Amino acid sequence: MVMKNQFVLKDERADCYSVMKVVPVENYLDTVKKVYKNRQGGLEGQRDTLKTSTAVRIRKRMIEDLKKGTVLPPVVIGMVVSDDEFENFDPSSFDTLPDSISEDNISIIDGMQRTSALFDVQDDADLSDREMRVEYWIARSTNSLVYRMLILNTGQVPWNLRRQIEVVFRTMIREIDAEIPDMEVWEADDKKRRKAPGQFQANEIIELFLVFGSRKEKIDVKERLADEFTRLDFIEATSERKFTQTFYGFLKLLVRFDKMFGNYECEDKEEGVKKRFRSGKDLFASQPARVGFAAAVAVHVFGRPGLYREDREERWKAIRENAENLLDLLQEGNSADIGDFLDFTTLNEAISRSSGKVGDFERKFFSEAFKVLIEEEFDIDDMRPCWRAY
Repeated sequence: MVMKNQFVLKDERADCYSVMKVVPVENYLDTVKKVYKNRQGGLEGQRDTLKTSTAVRIRKRMIEDLKKGTVLPPVVIGMVVSDDEFENFDPSSFDTLPDSISEDNISIIDGMQRTSALFDVQDDADLSDREMRVEYWIARSTNSLVYRMLILNTGQVPWNLRRQIEVVFRTMIREIDAEIPDMEVWEADDKKRRKAPGQFQANEIIELFLVFGSRKEKIDVKERLADEFTRLDFIEATSERKFTQTFYGFLKLLVRFDKMFGNYECEDKEEGVKKRFRSGKDLFASQPARVGFAAAVAVHVFGRPGLYREDREERWKAIRENAENLLDLLQEGNSADIGDFLDFTTLNEAISRSSGKVGDFERKFFSEAFKVLIEEEFDIDDMRPCWRAY
């Protein structure tokens, strides 16, 4: 993609560059078309074409204006580069997209409706001599793009918060692969199911990311976000440069505990007796358990929504060290020792008394349980006091 007429600003707060370029419309669409093709006809995570009567009228007007040569506001593209590329970034040489930038590292974070209109008008109008403005946000971490995306879309037609995160989640998966080799993250198209510890579905990790940022165990990921306070809590969390690294650190602990607990195989298999949690791998096969663990860690490290802790790094360091001490201790035991520590008998009894919405009960149950584990600095003989906390 050939570019010209640049204007560059360094965003010190989000640690990224903003580069404004004028590019040929056809070149832009050729680049975006590849992303469309890889994501089954639409940019993953972006809002669908708006369906209200007002939105339809505006969209038609936009298409007609494009045919007549109108200039649209800039589209905003997010790009994640390596640390070396970021440190050596030279705006004056940014005339074409670097060969090292793969499609998975490019996201449209603002301008889906404009891009869709350009595609619609492409067959009816000659765009060969048309140009458009594109603003590139160049960052070394998805955290900067998430933060920028949330700021861009606050106050507009409400997105589903989960959809916003999915826009840059492909890049995040690449980071997770690099940071946590022992973790397998599958997308829906992979059509795989968990068979062993350390295996997770992408949508489950997205939910953990939302829980970690909002510090709430209950996140309505299906409905459009109506609670602006939740959005603001998430913006506050992602404004921290080390937020995603802390989240990745949490995932490392989750995987280590998942694999450690997976060493416990239940030998008591009574006929006709149903037990929710039987073998060690069952605990973090449960999304409510994972959510509860994420919420407990996030609240302890970042503080409850609306609060700001100055000692976040110290709190996270303490959790990591205490958890590793417990993991080292469990490593010395055998399957039976891990089973005694997990105490699934107490857990199965406690969780069977749920009432009302089972999902909400279980999330709160595990959040309170892991809160006890953290408050006790992971120094407990077994999980009984955790399972009896709620």
